[in-house]
Amino acid sequence: MENSLRTKKKFPVTIIGAGPVGSALALALKKKEYPVRVVFSRKGKSAKALGQRILAPHARLRSTKRFGVEGIIFIAVPDDEIENVVHILSRSHEDFSRSIIFHTSGALSSKILSPLERKGATVGSFHPVQTFPKSTVTSGWLENIWIGIEGDKKAVVAARRIVHDFAARSFVLSSRQKVLYHVAAVFSSNYFVTLLSVVEELGKRIHLPRRKLISIVEPLILQSLMNVKKSSAASALTGPIARGDVQTLKRHRLELEKKGLRNISQLYSALAKETSRLASRKVP
Repeated sequence: MENSLRTKKKFPVTIIGAGPVGSALALALKKKEYPVRVVFSRKGKSAKALGQRILAPHARLRSTKRFGVEGIIFIAVPDDEIENVVHILSRSHEDFSRSIIFHTSGALSSKILSPLERKGATVGSFHPVQTFPKSTVTSGWLENIWIGIEGDKKAVVAARRIVHDFAARSFVLSSRQKVLYHVAAVFSSNYFVTLLSVVEELGKRIHLPRRKLISIVEPLILQSLMNVKKSSAASALTGPIARGDVQTLKRHRLELEKKGLRNISQLYSALAKETSRLASRKVP
């Protein structure tokens, strides 16, 4: 394995999990001419569809299955299923000493792979900082993004090589950093989408079509992002809290309550509190 890391040889890859993340990995690996040995999934149906798409063998994940473990194994399943996959692999009679095993969880460290490490595997985590909708992904889904990696030294080296081949960028985390890092990612993606759902709900109340409203606020969103990127969140803050416009804040909350939008009002108040804290750090 060490020799293959020092050469241009592409190590064989096994993918466990054929959802959006597993599919994105499989397509990117296929595009970069990594030999995909086999695709596994819990029931086998999604593995079959993905295997046919990339012209690779496919199978249902079972404890009696021979895995062909030399090379890279990506465990691309939901966080709550990783432990079960590890259990299935560790119950097999495979020798994992020539394997590098990654999971793709953002919140979990490679420590969850310890049973496989005890069987000789090199272990790590490989988390693309990208959103993966359930719609069909393409081979370019992992290009020009950041990928967080963590784990054994040899796993980090292998991960960096793959990231480079994907035309992506990598950063290394320690196991202790992963949870807070993932919280930041969730705020950046999931909770941002939740905020946009609030915008959509308010748009309905004023009879603005969803697409038109999103088009209206898009320049505002993009410019806010550019302002933060240029300086910092504190320096980029604008709006009524930054101006100290207390009456506008009261007017907002009163209108939300009057229209029966209590959940949005509560969210508004929570965000206003955090925004006030941010405003206090703003450089005059």
